[in-house]
Amino acid sequence: MAETLSDQTILIVEDQEGPRRALMMILSSFYRIHTAETASAALKIIVESPIDLMLMDVGLPDYSGIELLRRVRASGRDVKVIVMTGGASIESAEEVLRLGAVAYLLKPFNFQEVLTLVENALKVKDPKLAS
Repeated sequence: MAETLSDQTILIVEDQEGPRRALMMILSSFYRIHTAETASAALKIIVESPIDLMLMDVGLPDYSGIELLRRVRASGRDVKVIVMTGGASIESAEEVLRLGAVAYLLKPFNFQEVLTLVENALKVKDPKLAS
């Protein structure tokens, strides 16, 4: 049985190899995947390549995922974002949602939860385009 690959591209931004590889394994059968271990590397990919969805960790080695989200928004790129964290707080959840993240995923995550969140996030229409 051949699996079909979506024409959508996901950027996984995760500095820890285990979660990064797990996400790649879950999503690579369905989507094109780019990965980055730092916020700086992720921003470079976003500027150079069309990315539909960024799945990013809050705790990154160079600067926080929240700062990365701010920079992506400032760049004008239309990228949907799911934020992942192992140390959730109401404040960080409110901040990323205020900055336009479509979901907030707590680690450890289960595979079905990730697939469902990604699928739903990619279905969300940009409100700027709806008229």
